[in-house]
Amino acid sequence: MSNAIQLEATLSRAVLPESTEPQLVYVLLDMQALGGTAPLLKLSLNLCLVIDRSSSMRGERLQQVKEGAARIIDLLSEDDYFSLVTFNDRADVVVNTQRVRNRQDLKQAVNRIEAAGGTEMATGMAMALQEVQKPVMLQGVSRILLLTDGRTYGDEGRCVELARRAQDRGIGVTAMGIGTEWNEDLLETIAARENSRTQYITSATQISQVFADEVKRMSSIFAQDLRFHVEMRPGALLRSLDRVRPYLTSVPISEDHEHVWTASLGDWPNTEPQALLLEVVVPVLRVGEHPLLRLRITYSLPGLSLKNQQAQLVLRMSVRQAGAVPYEVNPTVKQWLERLVAYRLQANAWQQAEQGNAEVASQRLQMAGSRLLDAGEIDLARTVQEEATRLAESGHASAEGRKRIKYGTRGLMGSPDDTK
Repeated sequence: MSNAIQLEATLSRAVLPESTEPQLVYVLLDMQALGGTAPLLKLSLNLCLVIDRSSSMRGERLQQVKEGAARIIDLLSEDDYFSLVTFNDRADVVVNTQRVRNRQDLKQAVNRIEAAGGTEMATGMAMALQEVQKPVMLQGVSRILLLTDGRTYGDEGRCVELARRAQDRGIGVTAMGIGTEWNEDLLETIAARENSRTQYITSATQISQVFADEVKRMSSIFAQDLRFHVEMRPGALLRSLDRVRPYLTSVPISEDHEHVWTASLGDWPNTEPQALLLEVVVPVLRVGEHPLLRLRITYSLPGLSLKNQQAQLVLRMSVRQAGAVPYEVNPTVKQWLERLVAYRLQANAWQQAEQGNAEVASQRLQMAGSRLLDAGEIDLARTVQEEATRLAESGHASAEGRKRIKYGTRGLMGSPDDTK
């Protein structure tokens, strides 16, 4: 069959001047799912919902969680598996792994959850991993959906270890934080693998919709087992690889063979566009046209029961005499690059702040704000500038501001609510 995925690469600079030094370029790789070539397949879903039920979850948050869990139960089919684990100082299995056959009983179990105690996340994750591994599915999607509003203490390393164990077994983790007290660095580390993600929920009223959106993403799969391959010309260097659509995150990549790099991209839910941004050092080249990279995506199409599919393209670099090449950057690549640089700057700002360098941290945030303004992110840029001022004046940023900036720059924050 013809390719179900179309690749289009855009260089930050289409033409480079001849130089005696290596030069840096960025490559935006857009990946589009071609309509009609491969149907979305409703795969069986094996979902374990892991809920923080510490005392800080009392009231509206826990009520919204219950409504969100009930909505998940309604969205799942009778062939899907569902389990529910809660944790505070200890973990409890509220719903053992089972097919979604008796929805009313499941909802009644959810409604009996009460909030009390402290927060020990690792106990909940360990129990969730046991539950989600019980079904034997030849084809399907297994996920742990975790929600917390507080910091776990003393077991952070265990949480990451459990997440990696799950991910190594093909079980993705969606880690979500609500409020301002949870540890965003921990949740980001937990989700720093394929088929995993993290999200900031700014208001309890968003919980039900976020739960529903996540289930819909997981259950309708366009392609699976996506792997990215890039073959570099001798002398070229791949400095970094980042996903920029549908959200921004660094992608681990390794050199499997000389000049050949690979990375795992996981599943492709729905048919939402995907895009990667490559930072490439171009070796010294003479005037002329030169092949620079061979880009290839391998994947499976579950809707057509097809494996080992691929899409590829060869990217060429034009080099002209130095005086004949104006310095121009492609505006689309520039926009994504501004957002990426803003994310890196704010990440460095928080590192500087933790080391007691409030002045340097404020400067980094101001630079990030300027990048976001250039990228057209006006509201987010305003938040960044406010926190930069707060850091400069008091030496501290607000917990809410830090989360809004970190998740806003990545595109993983829910739309702000009027309700707080």
